[in-house]
Amino acid sequence: MYLAMKTVIVCTVIGFLIQFSSMGFLCAQATSSDIVIDDYSRLLQFINGDHLEAPLLLLADSQGEFDQRLNRENLDYLNQNKNLLERIRGRLNADTMKWELSGSSKRLLVVPEHRPEYARLFEGYCRRAVDYTLNRTQLANPYLQIATLQAPVALENEDAGRGITAYLVHNIADEYIEEYLFYKQEDHRTKIKIKLSNRVFTGRIGSYTSRLTIGQDSRIEFVRDPYTLWQNSAKNPINVLVAPIEETLHIALRPSTETAIRTRLEQTKPENIQDVEAVVQEWMAVEEAIVGGLVSRLMPEIFANLLSSAMEKEMADSLAERDAHEQYRYLQQGIRVVTDLGVRPAIDLYLSEPARFQQLIGSTELAAAL
Repeated sequence: MYLAMKTVIVCTVIGFLIQFSSMGFLCAQATSSDIVIDDYSRLLQFINGDHLEAPLLLLADSQGEFDQRLNRENLDYLNQNKNLLERIRGRLNADTMKWELSGSSKRLLVVPEHRPEYARLFEGYCRRAVDYTLNRTQLANPYLQIATLQAPVALENEDAGRGITAYLVHNIADEYIEEYLFYKQEDHRTKIKIKLSNRVFTGRIGSYTSRLTIGQDSRIEFVRDPYTLWQNSAKNPINVLVAPIEETLHIALRPSTETAIRTRLEQTKPENIQDVEAVVQEWMAVEEAIVGGLVSRLMPEIFANLLSSAMEKEMADSLAERDAHEQYRYLQQGIRVVTDLGVRPAIDLYLSEPARFQQLIGSTELAAAL
């Protein structure tokens, strides 16, 4: 489980087509406060408090989603639960029986934040931090709104081209459900249905997803979700405070990443999903590198403006925690390059020549590379 700010491109395969499948989402109406607060230090007290796992609100229910790892966990559970299998065999009155997976689905669940002061502080912090980030980086505002999620409404007709909505929640969970049918080996008329559910609170403090589709005509298209989720609870409070800035940068830089992925796929013409995934994961790691580099420069400034201190040690420790995860394999190189180039020049380079930035984070001598 990644500790923070996982940004995702998801893929499924149909024949030799690679489809980053779309998903219908329900999101919540929001309330907001226009009260300006100069010091958000009290927000840290809330983040360090109780982390709630209820009540849960359903945001998405994606039928037909198959998770190989969780499927294996379910099969292990069935194989180890001899009493359950014996009860099923007894109800079927069968010496031997067969089974099949009849359906699977994934659900995205969230715990809304209903504590007024916590919601107000987190929403205010997110807005102020994002405003600072956009002013400092000179990036365009991608948001339609930043708001606290409270009650579900359909988003099927939302258009990412109108802007991204940032929904603020307390906790995020994934739930994977499988249904199995058991029946006599010689008689399929009587069946027993078993439903298994795995629910995990992900620790995914921020997320923004775009999906890649390669059609039968080899046409490459990207679809971006019209929303991002930001969670206000975490074991490490710094990760909560970083998420709005990090996801804002991911949203702003994602078109350039998509261009780089498209170029690479058109050059290599991969024939299987593994090769496509390798290209995608490589470029997601490059995007994490520039975002991490920018975060390392911007967060001490934001903390100094909105909290009681720059929290430089806490920020450095948070970035260091990521080194153990593969998606952050270029993070330290990204910090180095952004430090040497500067915030806006690094952004300009990535927006205009992402392949050049990729070369720099693979270089041991920045001066020689330039």
